[in-house]
Amino acid sequence: MSESAKTITFVTLGVIAVAAAYFIDRPTQAVNVSSLVGTTLNTQFEVDTPKRLRIIKFDRPTAETKQFEVASVDGVWRIPSKQDYPADATQQMAAAANALIDRKVLRVAGETAQSHEEFGVIDPQSAKLDSNSEGVGTRVVMSDADDKTLVDMIIGKKVKDAEGQRYVRNSNQDVVYIVELDPEPLSTNFDDWIEDDLLKLSPFDLTRVFINDYSADLSFGMTQDGRIVPQVSWDRRSEITVDYDSKDAKWTLGDLKTFDKSTKQMVEQKLADDEEINQEALNELRNGLDDLLIVDIARKPTGLSDDLKAGADFMTNKEAFQDLVAKGFSPVPLKPGAPPEILSSEGELIATQRDGVEYVLRFGQLQVQTDSADGEAPADPAAAAAEAAKAAGQDGKDLRRYLFVMARFNEDAIPKPALKLLPAAPTEAPPTEPAVEEPATEEPAAETPAAEQPAAATASPTDAGGDQESSLQNNEPTDETEPAAEPPAEETPAEETPAETPADAPADAAPPAAEAPADAQPAATGTEAAADAKPAASDADKLAAERAAIEQENQRLQDEYNETVEKGKKRVAELNERFGDWYYVISNDVYKQIHLSRDQVIKKKGDPAEGAPADDANPLQGLPNLPIGAPPTE
Repeated sequence: MSESAKTITFVTLGVIAVAAAYFIDRPTQAVNVSSLVGTTLNTQFEVDTPKRLRIIKFDRPTAETKQFEVASVDGVWRIPSKQDYPADATQQMAAAANALIDRKVLRVAGETAQSHEEFGVIDPQSAKLDSNSEGVGTRVVMSDADDKTLVDMIIGKKVKDAEGQRYVRNSNQDVVYIVELDPEPLSTNFDDWIEDDLLKLSPFDLTRVFINDYSADLSFGMTQDGRIVPQVSWDRRSEITVDYDSKDAKWTLGDLKTFDKSTKQMVEQKLADDEEINQEALNELRNGLDDLLIVDIARKPTGLSDDLKAGADFMTNKEAFQDLVAKGFSPVPLKPGAPPEILSSEGELIATQRDGVEYVLRFGQLQVQTDSADGEAPADPAAAAAEAAKAAGQDGKDLRRYLFVMARFNEDAIPKPALKLLPAAPTEAPPTEPAVEEPATEEPAAETPAAEQPAAATASPTDAGGDQESSLQNNEPTDETEPAAEPPAEETPAEETPAETPADAPADAAPPAAEAPADAQPAATGTEAAADAKPAASDADKLAAERAAIEQENQRLQDEYNETVEKGKKRVAELNERFGDWYYVISNDVYKQIHLSRDQVIKKKGDPAEGAPADDANPLQGLPNLPIGAPPTE
């Protein structure tokens, strides 16, 4: 190549390099600065138009860019930067859009890139950043359903002595503006974008809490045949069951067991005379379950079912196994020959509701912050957790812990319907009431042989009473075609004149001893005797109506019970669909609130004066101070 050709080549390359540098570094849009004051910074759009939001920040200690993203995917808000966890973003996205729409330019603060560091609007995605970089802003990008950009701006420092004002610039412009802007809705806090009621538990429906307090560490040992198997080191402490009565707003001890290290068994234990339930701590636990706040999540490994049973495929998946162990959940068989289940490192809690829904909360290891989106497990989980605790400080304020949540259905928690017994059904045969028969069988006359008794004329008063009862049992006269015998002319009771009764009179003709005097009773005709049967028929109708009413009420109660059972099972399925894919992460404050030991559930009683009723005490929980017993005398 000739010298002239070489010269032309070098000149051409130099021009290209200069042009490339110019197009890379210059703003993509020319700006007429003087005309911008008073104009709207961002394109106008409706608050429900944005369907994706990206917030990019620069983490100076690690010199890395971190991005938080929320997007509507198939009509459902999710957090792509958090493994597509479902978001409760409708209101939060509207607030973020309102923070960016209609931002009027108050004045221009700078026109060149050299001013960006001063005003804190350096692009956090710039390749030139390192751990010494300063003046880096927060980049906010909003786009619509078609991925068309609505907003792409960098938010910088606060304007000194101007409350509510910020330095901002469009990411494709060097010009720095001053606008009124509240960046609070542009949060990158995970808990600001998710539903804050994880369990959807009603504290008034809580009936029982079971606390299994233990610690378990997983290690690995070698069997005699050379196989490496997981081994668990247990520190079992107590099992506590407490019941809650929402009417009295009071907790009571249902069961208490502590671990006896000598026998290696849980042993029943009673409260000592100077011990009582710590109502305040248990109320805090209940409130913590009601407002269970999570601060982060991680995807659960595949192969693990909703009920935390580890299948055979899961146990052969090394990565999934290590991921589970790193978060404080050990897949081990709890009984000989049983399939592996998940044992949590810091115990568990079971909260039972009156609808049969039970929440099982298992407390795992401390969360170790990782840089990967998937949260790659550390090589030594225990050491990493210890480092996390050390980094969090002595107060543990910044500690976070993994939580495994599942739901299950307990039908025994639902009160069975109190069904009423049905009275005996009426039959075509004359009903026989045992209560009426018993006196007849106990009559003294039964001791006399029947052959020694006259037909009826010499019947004793007791016999007459027995005949009366027998006649009443049949609900009809002995012979409907024959009129009743004429009563005696005088009002002498039958028991005083047994000899005056003709010997050939029928036995059932004797007047009842308990009825009205004889001269007040006219002789009954056949028609009247038939009419006497109507009350019996009426009684049968009443009995049938009573049975029908009871059957109807029983059916209603049973239907209500069945409906409650079905609703409970459906709710459990819905909850497990929600919980199934995720580890949850809770703060240390929440962990301490809902993870109680025996010493926290049970406390020493106060002074006798504190527990004894007094005039200024309130012996009735939940009611104003009211006197007990009779009012004081004047």
